[in-house]
Amino acid sequence: MMLAAMNEVQGRLDALIGALDGHDAGAIIAATEELATAVILFRGTGIPVGSEQRAQLLIGKTLRQLEAAAIRVNVLKDWTRQRIDRNHEIRGTHHRGAAISY
Repeated sequence: MMLAAMNEVQGRLDALIGALDGHDAGAIIAATEELATAVILFRGTGIPVGSEQRAQLLIGKTLRQLEAAAIRVNVLKDWTRQRIDRNHEIRGTHHRGAAISY
């Protein structure tokens, strides 16, 4: 059960990374919700006796994928901030470092 749940988390994480790479906001939201559900279901499982090594490998892979997803999120955040700043500079409505009000 635990290994299946962990594989589900891994699959949902792969889908999130694909959505992030595709810059598709709707797909990112859907993949994030599906990943959250998979993580909640995973929390309710235990590691079966004799599966500790396999579980450790899956956890290591999942942690690397989480780090990859975090890097992508930060890159997208920086690109978005740069676009907003450029748009404000073009319009003359924002000076770098000034607070933006919506």
